[in-house]
Amino acid sequence: MRLHLIRCAGVAALLLAIAAPRAEARNPHCSGGILYVTQGMRDKDKGDRESYERQMHKAVSELSSCAAEDPADAEALGYLGWAYAEVDSFGPAGKAFQAAIEGLTAKGDKKKVDWAIGNRNSYWARAFNDGIEHIRVAQQAYPDFLKAPADDGETTLKGEAEKHYKDALSYLTRASLIRPNDPQTMRNLGSVYAFMGDFKQAESVLQEGLKSAPADTSLLQSLKSVRAGYARSLVTGKKYDEAIAYFGELMKTDPNNSDNYLQTGEAYFARAQVKEGDARKADFKAAGDNYAKAGELRPADADLPFNAALAYQNAGAWDKAEAQWRLALKARPDDTEALSSLGMVLAEQKKYAEAIKVVHSAVLLKPQNKNMHRQLGSIYTKAGNNAKGTEELMLYLAMQSGQAADDPAAAAKASKPETAAGKTLASDGPPDQVVTWTSDKSTYETWFYWAKKRAYTFQAGTLMTKSDWSNPDLTVATGPK
Repeated sequence: MRLHLIRCAGVAALLLAIAAPRAEARNPHCSGGILYVTQGMRDKDKGDRESYERQMHKAVSELSSCAAEDPADAEALGYLGWAYAEVDSFGPAGKAFQAAIEGLTAKGDKKKVDWAIGNRNSYWARAFNDGIEHIRVAQQAYPDFLKAPADDGETTLKGEAEKHYKDALSYLTRASLIRPNDPQTMRNLGSVYAFMGDFKQAESVLQEGLKSAPADTSLLQSLKSVRAGYARSLVTGKKYDEAIAYFGELMKTDPNNSDNYLQTGEAYFARAQVKEGDARKADFKAAGDNYAKAGELRPADADLPFNAALAYQNAGAWDKAEAQWRLALKARPDDTEALSSLGMVLAEQKKYAEAIKVVHSAVLLKPQNKNMHRQLGSIYTKAGNNAKGTEELMLYLAMQSGQAADDPAAAAKASKPETAAGKTLASDGPPDQVVTWTSDKSTYETWFYWAKKRAYTFQAGTLMTKSDWSNPDLTVATGPK
């Protein structure tokens, strides 16, 4: 699964500010706590760590009392959030900052609202960026965390990646606490769980983020990726029934999500492969139905009709396979694998003329592919055109078991001028390739003229077969009665 990570901008500077005196008398816990924060930050800047930590803990104590006794002092709540953040209590810090922002907003004090938001965002950015950095290091150490290590070296690297992922979880959790349900934070936090294979926790985090930002496209896309990853984990674990049921439930609430049908198709296809005989067909058919539905919802993806056609073909649903192969070829007309498969399903339906045309087009695209010639020869034979079937079979045998001459021109010139081979050399010129091969204890020599789309097979200089694939031969393409 690929989930995008976006680094936040550089950590904003903390907006250190000393509270201006209020006209009315301030609760002593509030004023004392604020003073501890400002003094503690000065000690931190001077490098006096001991004094800084002591001041901050006193600030938390005093400002907590302040919040209990004078909850209307929103500015003091902002300092409480600051103090909590300095002692790494991000949950309480987030709550204090939020209360401060709401209170200052209600009073219309925009300057102090900006001050509180700026301080909160500074701590969030620091935690967020630390989390992103640990993700980067983890992925650099061991990119595919779900892959089993191949050796001791990879085991060590995976252990290093795991440590950094756990650190990333810690930092991103802090970020999520200080700025709750921030979409960017929740997306990356969910990503880490997904990277580690905990897809259910990843989904839970992303769903939590969507409660606050239900239309956030990045969260929605990440949720789709996580669900797909979970389904793949079920299929990998051979829990096919669970995967099918899982996506069946998702389809009820999200019927237009192509990924749901794609992953269901994957589960059915995998389950079919572990069955035997006719028991496989129902699952292959179901796989084809789901791939086809995914293709309807995502028409630009040529892989979906390709997968649907393959599934239908395995199910023996030739008409459905034909329709899907044609859709796949509409997007990729030069896909020889799809052309070959379409030819096969057409032949199964005894549509020999169409089958010959389709496979012949594949032969023209890849004339040196021996299997294309074998398939074309087989269809010619089924269609009752034995002569063309033999032509193609000879080409297949030559390419299958023959040994090509290092110098085809020299090999051809060794033929006696009075033989058919010698006369062919005189009329057609040196061949592009000369292949010597043996069948039934007889030795043959096939001369390929690739550019001219023909070949000659000789035995001791005598012409045995001329093969010409320049045009399809449809003169006898009705098939056996």
